Amino acid sequence: MSTTATDTSRLVVFVLDGQRYALPLMTIDRVVRSVAVTPLPDAPPIIIGVINVQGRVVPVIDLRRRFRLPERPVDIDDHFIVAESATGPVALPVDEAEGLIRNLSGDAVPAVEIVPNLNYVDQVFLYGSEMVFVLDIETVLTEDEEIALVESLRGVDGAGD
Repeated sequence: MSTTATDTSRLVVFVLDGQRYALPLMTIDRVVRSVAVTPLPDAPPIIIGVINVQGRVVPVIDLRRRFRLPERPVDIDDHFIVAESATGPVALPVDEAEGLIRNLSGDAVPAVEIVPNLNYVDQVFLYGSEMVFVLDIETVLTEDEEIALVESLRGVDGAGD
């Protein structure tokens, strides 16, 4: 499901390497403080590992790798945004979860109008003087990465429950 088909009037804004991004509120399960990430053998390189969220095994996607940002380990002051995708919950480590923005009043522009083939981003809007990229949670993982992730999660206690 693309965010163009979802309600983007309420967005959760977060910061990653100084840039603001957002996800539609309806895709967010929760925002939590960072926790230790358990490595997941044979997972795609974009997956850092898994965390336990109330008894559920949740894969952690490294957006820094996806966006080719400088890598750094998860810090104690970071947050995890737990989002629901069509394939299940995923955790996204972010530098800071800033909060909720309401009612963009049509200020968002489809990303394709700004940069054709801009992967992983559905819309762009100005927040003050800064651009905010609205992610499409359904495209953050490629189809091959999703398949590899499902395979690597088989047999992990609590996965798929």
